[in-house]
Amino acid sequence: MSIKEKLLNATESTWLSEHLTPEEIDTAGYIAQIASSIQKQRKARGYTQKELASMLGVSQVMVSRWENGEENFTIATLAKISSALGMKLNNPLERQVV
Repeated sequence: MSIKEKLLNATESTWLSEHLTPEEIDTAGYIAQIASSIQKQRKARGYTQKELASMLGVSQVMVSRWENGEENFTIATLAKISSALGMKLNNPLERQVV
């Protein structure tokens, strides 16, 4: 069975999140989305982690932590990253229609 078939036939598991609050689950999701966006935009612009780190005045290790979702971002940090990568920092608190 191929990996794709295994994924299509997989059942959902909650063991990882069963002890987390809804807020903690949301936070983890936001951090993962941001981390992925940073990495995609950095690579699209042809920057290494070291080059982006130099542009932002941080270490390459910090950029790695951002991209691995190991860092909880401040608004100031997100603004610097988005500016350096030519990204728009959207307002996550905008009212959503439910």
